Amino acid sequence: MKKCIVLVVAIVLAAILMAPAFAAAAPKEDKGNGAPNGAHWNLNIIGVPKDKSMPEGLGGGVIFAKLGSDEVTVRTRINLEEGPEFAVLDKDGTDGSATLQLMDPFPDDVSPGINTGEVAVYKIYIRALGKPGGSAVITSGFTDEFGQDWWSLESVTVERTKGQSRFSDETLKLTTILVDITDDGIDNPVRYNLFGNELWEYFWDYDNSGLKLLQMRIYLVTE
Repeated sequence: MKKCIVLVVAIVLAAILMAPAFAAAAPKEDKGNGAPNGAHWNLNIIGVPKDKSMPEGLGGGVIFAKLGSDEVTVRTRINLEEGPEFAVLDKDGTDGSATLQLMDPFPDDVSPGINTGEVAVYKIYIRALGKPGGSAVITSGFTDEFGQDWWSLESVTVERTKGQSRFSDETLKLTTILVDITDDGIDNPVRYNLFGNELWEYFWDYDNSGLKLLQMRIYLVTE
């Protein structure tokens, strides 16, 4: 089992090192796998069946998450930090949490974190890879200034089925949080922008049910 895990990790890391460098470019037409054909930043989330300590200084866009099964779902919290570029700050999520740095998807937001129709300046595409079987759910959320966690009413679900794996555009669900944080007894959810409130700490909860590899591509959108 250990040799199998090491082999999978080595293959993914080799793919990362051979991938083209990210650059600002408009996504081009779909070339068959569901994603645009253009410069992008690539992130691989690899499910591993037990705790795995990562060596210091290991580069590349990869996060190691806890691997569940069809019967047991396990959660890894991917903490999100705003920064000038896309980068993995803590890739070892087998202890329950990892950290990903993202650019502000709504840099021109003039409202107090509430989405009023703004469009993100980058697009996020995801797909499941690897041997058929397994699934994962990603839910955006935030911890407010009082320490309470809030989760979006929308989630992204990916499943590795037989045949070609295709990307899907999940930008809206991964860059906004649709939630009702009031206690007025009325169901009135509001869509909040990622990084729109300086008092909140943002995250993606990654619930793994046996998915060994999730691939994410981020494309900057230019005029």
